[in-house]
Amino acid sequence: MCRSKSVSYFAHDPAHRLLPAGDGGAGEEFTCGGCLVAGAGPRYRCATPGCGFTIHEACALRFPKSLKSTFHPQHRLKRRAASAAGADGGCDVCGEDVKGACYGCAACGIGVHPLCARMPGVARGNGAGGAHPAEHEAWLVRASSSTAAAAAAADGGNGDKQVAAAAAAGCAACGRAVGAWRYRCVTATCGAEFHPRCLLPAAEQCRGGEGEKESVGKGCCCGMVHYVTYCLAVSSFGYYYRF
Repeated sequence: MCRSKSVSYFAHDPAHRLLPAGDGGAGEEFTCGGCLVAGAGPRYRCATPGCGFTIHEACALRFPKSLKSTFHPQHRLKRRAASAAGADGGCDVCGEDVKGACYGCAACGIGVHPLCARMPGVARGNGAGGAHPAEHEAWLVRASSSTAAAAAAADGGNGDKQVAAAAAAGCAACGRAVGAWRYRCVTATCGAEFHPRCLLPAAEQCRGGEGEKESVGKGCCCGMVHYVTYCLAVSSFGYYYRF
C-alpha cells in the first residue's frame, strides 16, 4: 500500500497531522483512536507533541466520506465521527458494539466498523484458533435462519449432511450462534461457519492476513477478473444453499 508522508483524519483536530509509525514492533497490538477497534501492524500517529493519537493505517488512508458495501446494498454508507457513532445495536457485520468512528445508514439505523466494511470476501482458517484447516477457503456470505434447513433438505449424500450439521452447530471457533453475516467454508464436506471476527480478528485484518491477500491484494486487471469470478461463484453457491 502506498503510504503518504502525512495525512489528516476527519475525526481528529485538522491542524494535527498524522505520520506513519511502523507496526509497533513485534506485532504490538493497540486500540485505534478513531474506530476504537483493536488492531496490529502498520499505523499512523499524531505528530503533535503530547498528543499520541494513533489509528489503523486503513482508517488513516481508506476512510472516504461514503462507500458502497455488499453488507448494505440498499444505500451508500456514510462516514460518521466518533461523537455521532452511536448505532442502534452492534455492527451490522460482526455484531460487536460500535463505539467510535464508523460507517452508518441513517435511514436504516445501522452502523458498521470501518474494518468490517472492508472485510475480505475470501479468508482462510489461520485466524480461527486451529478450529478450521488453514488450507480451507471460506466466503463471507449473508444467510437467513433457514440456511441450515435448506442445506439439510438438499438432495445428496453424506457431504450434504455434514454441511447441514456444520451450519446448524453455530460458530466453529467459539460455538455461539452466528449472525446474519458469516464466513462459510466452501470446501466439500466441511461447510463450517464462523463469526467474521472469529475467523479474521481485527488484529489480523490490520496486519494484512491471508484473507486480504486473497481478495484485496490483486493488481488492476487481475483484481477485476478475481471479483467477477468470485461473484459468479457466490451466485451459484447461494443458489444451491439458498442463502
